[in-house]
Amino acid sequence: MSLSDYIKYLRAANGGMTPWEIAEGSGVSAREIHLLEVKHRRIGENDEMLQRLSAFFNVPLAELTRRRDAYRKRLTAFLEESQQQSAPVALRLESGEVVEGYVDWFAREAVAVAKSNGKQNDADPGHATIVQRCWVSDWRRSDAKAWEVESGPGDTD
Repeated sequence: MSLSDYIKYLRAANGGMTPWEIAEGSGVSAREIHLLEVKHRRIGENDEMLQRLSAFFNVPLAELTRRRDAYRKRLTAFLEESQQQSAPVALRLESGEVVEGYVDWFAREAVAVAKSNGKQNDADPGHATIVQRCWVSDWRRSDAKAWEVESGPGDTD
């Protein structure tokens, strides 16, 4: 889950707080909170701001800082390249579960991972598993040992 998505998740988990309510309680401006939520590139370089949000939401600072490199544009580039090359992928979810297969399709909010790459000679095409992109914690090619971001539960295999 990207830092952007995690901030949105924390807002929802705390009763749907507005950026203004968070700003009042954390000392981080509503504008900065809004920017954290809408950017789909690497964000959150200001550790002091993240520390304030960490204290406000009562989560470890590491929960915020480790998500800086899991930004959506990086995941999009990975999905696109993997799909073009018909390379099998592994997506680690926030729950720790790993979904493996081929990228069938992806959009802004979700990705479909199929058991086969859709070639006509595949014996078992199977069904695609649809995953909300905001729930993807990390990713890698199936044949790679290291995760791309190294974030989320169970950082090692």
